[in-house]
Amino acid sequence: MPNDFDANVKLMYATDVNTFSSIDDVKLNDPFDVILDVEIGRDLNQGVNRHDARVAIRNLTQSTIVATVNETQPLVPSNNSDFQDRWRINIAAGWGPRAQAGDVLQAIASYKVTAGANVDFSTAESRTFVVS
Repeated sequence: MPNDFDANVKLMYATDVNTFSSIDDVKLNDPFDVILDVEIGRDLNQGVNRHDARVAIRNLTQSTIVATVNETQPLVPSNNSDFQDRWRINIAAGWGPRAQAGDVLQAIASYKVTAGANVDFSTAESRTFVVS
């Protein structure tokens, strides 16, 4: 768990759409999901309003970004309890023009939790996967 006033992405990985099994490759231009396992410490969780994720898919072979997704979800404060969730971010089809078969991809993210005037950030990156 994070510290009582912290929020973290503990794990991040790419999956096929609507699954939790990590992938080794993704077919060129097909949609896929990115899972963020997030945690918020109990003191920060007492005043939460929302959390935001900014996920980018980086093409390591060509040094480019092939997709970027921003999502926000409201949160309900909870006294004396930590928050844990698996946040599924969909990467829609259409990213293919910026990649080709054999390219190595990686998901990267920033995670922000807003609790009134308090804000906490975390970052994460996935293991790599290949375009097939």
